[in-house]
Amino acid sequence: MKRAKERFKSTPIVFAVLKAIRNRLDEFTPRHRAFAEYVMQHPESLAFFSITDIAKDSGVSQTTIVRFCNVLGYNGYAQLVRETRRTIQSEIGSAGRFKIVRQMRKDLKKPQTLSAFERLLNQELENLTNLFKSIKSADFYHCIDVMMKADQICIIGCMSSASLALFFGDILSKTFSGVNVLHDHGVNAPAVFQRLSKKSLVFLISFPPYAKTTVELGRFAVGKKAYIVAITDNNNSPIVPLADIVFLIPVNMQSYMESYSAPMALISVLVNALAERHPEKTEKVLLQYDEYSSQMNLYKVSRERIKYKR
Repeated sequence: MKRAKERFKSTPIVFAVLKAIRNRLDEFTPRHRAFAEYVMQHPESLAFFSITDIAKDSGVSQTTIVRFCNVLGYNGYAQLVRETRRTIQSEIGSAGRFKIVRQMRKDLKKPQTLSAFERLLNQELENLTNLFKSIKSADFYHCIDVMMKADQICIIGCMSSASLALFFGDILSKTFSGVNVLHDHGVNAPAVFQRLSKKSLVFLISFPPYAKTTVELGRFAVGKKAYIVAITDNNNSPIVPLADIVFLIPVNMQSYMESYSAPMALISVLVNALAERHPEKTEKVLLQYDEYSSQMNLYKVSRERIKYKR
């Protein structure tokens, strides 16, 4: 294989990991040293491949890899992978990630046993499992309490996270009046912020690469003394210091695209839990929504009711 610096000249290497390895080279056993050489040549592989694939490609056992990670101060291979992924997600654009994934799969000595469908879907299922483990029930129900008492809810998500903000705003507005969605410094932003107060709730949504605008809007919301809930991936996210409640959702990747199944699941559960707190009120609002959508003919009727003309 070509050395990583030759294959990815513009790719930021995970300097912290490589520095730790170089500082401990003399302490490694022969097997650890062999794996250290592999990592120094192919650091990006840690972000995209399982420990099984890495073991096959590097020629060392999975046990050796786990012990190697422990020597570096990590709680196993999974933590090392998370750190590597965070660096790559934060610092490398979509095109760069796509190039890395393609090149790494070419470099694997043995073909993968899983198809792209199986591999990517398994990653999404893993993300959902991690969501279940990472969300504290006390924070979840406290967030529901704050949502119930809020005079208005503003949802902020920019760039790649704008789709999550729009989804959140769409489903929440069906059961809660007074929802605003911001995804930039647009003409609506001043009016929305003018109405914010200490009784208001603001959701900040930001995943790598973190959008600067989200942080700017979040700081403005803090200045209005609104209650802030952050939905992001890790404690190093720039929106974490702004928040009263933080939902950390690890978003592991197996491709160049962002993986948002877990954040969308959390958003859906939040809205449904809020609706179940006041079922009578929710039903009333939903009936109003259905009446409006029917009068405005927003949706197509079912196929059974459509009369086709030939």
